Amino acid sequence: MTLRRRDTRRAAGPVALVAAVASIASLSIPRPDHGDTSHAAAPLPHARLAISDLTYRGAFRLPSGTFGESSTNYAVGTLAHHPANDSIFIAGHAQQNAVGEFAIPTPIGTGNDVDDLPVAESLQPFAAFLGDAPTGNPDGIDRINGLHVDDGSLIVNAERWYDAAGTAVDTTLVLDADDLDGDVSGYFELDGRTHAGGYMSDVPDEWRDALGNRLLTGWASNTSIISRHSIGPTLFTFDPDDLTDRDATIDPTISTDVHMDFPYAGQRWITPDALDTQPGSASPLWNHLSRARYGFIAPGTSTFVVLGSTGGVDSGIGYKITQDNDNLCGGYCAYAADDYSNAYWLFDVNDILAADDVHLPQPYAYGEWSVPFDDGGRHGIIGGSFDPATSTLYLALDGAGQVGTYDRPPLVVVFDVPTTPNGFSITELASALRRAERVD
Repeated sequence: MTLRRRDTRRAAGPVALVAAVASIASLSIPRPDHGDTSHAAAPLPHARLAISDLTYRGAFRLPSGTFGESSTNYAVGTLAHHPANDSIFIAGHAQQNAVGEFAIPTPIGTGNDVDDLPVAESLQPFAAFLGDAPTGNPDGIDRINGLHVDDGSLIVNAERWYDAAGTAVDTTLVLDADDLDGDVSGYFELDGRTHAGGYMSDVPDEWRDALGNRLLTGWASNTSIISRHSIGPTLFTFDPDDLTDRDATIDPTISTDVHMDFPYAGQRWITPDALDTQPGSASPLWNHLSRARYGFIAPGTSTFVVLGSTGGVDSGIGYKITQDNDNLCGGYCAYAADDYSNAYWLFDVNDILAADDVHLPQPYAYGEWSVPFDDGGRHGIIGGSFDPATSTLYLALDGAGQVGTYDRPPLVVVFDVPTTPNGFSITELASALRRAERVD
C-alpha cells in the first residue's frame, strides 16, 4: 500500500497589499507558480468559516417502516444527495446494510414539532448489494460508511465493522444511481483502507490542483478496533474516474493522495490525550467517543468542515462502567449519561497543505455544536451530504424522526453554507493576510 503525500508547500514570497485588497471578497491570493509558466495559476482562498456561518434552513423526516430490503428505523444514516432527483440516498438498518432513495419534500419544514415536519417519499426501496460485487465479499464488508453521487454513479465506501485482525482491504463499490438493484462494480481498494473509506464530497474547483483530485474522502476512529483507524478526521483525495476505468477483479487498487491522517501506530494522534480514560473530563478535541461523520470543503473558502459528535468532555470516559443513571455500558461511554453532544472540527486547507507531516494539522476551531432537534446531543449526527450547486448541507440525526412509541427513523436537518464570505472587518482582513503570508 503506497500513500502519496503531495508536496504542496510553497516558496516564500511577498503578498502585495493592493492585490490583497482587490481580492477582498474571497480573501484569496495568487497561487505561486510551480514551474509551469504556460498559464497563470488560480488563486487559493484564505477566507475561513465559523460554525455560526452555517444557517439553519429547516428539516424533514424519513417515513418509519420497511421499504424493500431494509427499514428506516435505527438506520445507519449515511447520506448522499442526488442532484438529478433532488433526493437523498440513505443507508438503512445495520442488519441489512442496504441503501434506499427518498425524495426531499418541497418545501421542507420550518416548525419545531417533529410531527408537523414534511415526510420524504420513497423513490427507490432499500437494496442490499454488499455481497453482489464480481469479486464477491471475501473481507466480510458489512457497514456502509460513505455515499456519493458522481456523474450518475453511486459510489459506496464500506468496511468490516469488527475487523479485529485489521486485514480487510476492500473499501469501495459503484452502482448506477438510478438502479440500486442493478449491476455492482467492485470491490475496489482505496489506498489508505479504513483511514480513507468513509465520507466523500466534491473538491471545489479552486482546490483541485492543490489537492490533486476532484473527490475527497476520509474517516476516523468511528467504529470498533480503533488501532486500524485514524485517531482524528482524515482528508484523502482520489480520482473517481479510476473506479470506472478498470476491472476490480483484475486491478482493484485505487491510488489516493493523503493530506491529513492521524495513525494509531506511533501515537501520531490529533491530540496526545485522545485515548485517555478517567472520570472528570476527556479531551474536547478528540476522544474515544468522538465521531467524524461527514467532511467537505466549503467552496470559496479555505475551510474543511468536519461534523459529527462527541462525549465525555465534562464527566470523563470509562470502559464498561456504570453511568450515573445506573446504566452498565457495553464499551466506552461517558460517566454522565447526558454528557454527549454534536460536534464540529474546522481545518484550514492551507494549513493542511503547509504541514510538514500529515499528522500535524490542527483545527483552527472545534467544539460542541447544538443542532435543531438533537435534544441536547441525544440525537447525534450520523451522516451528511453537501450539494455545492445550491450550497446546501444535509445532516441526518439518529432517531430524531420518532413520532410513535417504537419507531426510530432519522430526521434530516438542512443548512445553508456561505461560499463567498463577506463583511469582514479590518481586523479579520489583517488576520487573513497574515495567514496568507505564512503560507506564501
